[in-house]
Amino acid sequence: MSTTTAHPPEVVQPPASATQVEPLTIAERTFQSRLILGTGKYVDLDTMVRSFEASGTEMVTVALRRINLSERGEGSMIGSIDPEKYLFLPNTAACFTADEAIRTARLAREAGGWN
Repeated sequence: MSTTTAHPPEVVQPPASATQVEPLTIAERTFQSRLILGTGKYVDLDTMVRSFEASGTEMVTVALRRINLSERGEGSMIGSIDPEKYLFLPNTAACFTADEAIRTARLAREAGGWN
């Protein structure tokens, strides 16, 4: 008759809160939130900005083909997004081919300095 010692199951400690996760680092920039919000479908710019603040996001994305990149002043979508608070992620939504997506991404780099 052999005796075996039962090992208790490993206990995994949950984060201190339901929303706390390990920071995410991308290209030497560290984010506390992994939530990425888009800029589309908001009633107005104020609602968009308040949604960003309430969500805790640090990254926002916009479809470049749907905005005017030359409008950068107060009251414009780009002007409403604080670059010190949010990483602006231009995306290639509404592009239907790889060539269109590459061209749009290159335009974003030239027009907005996003790499």
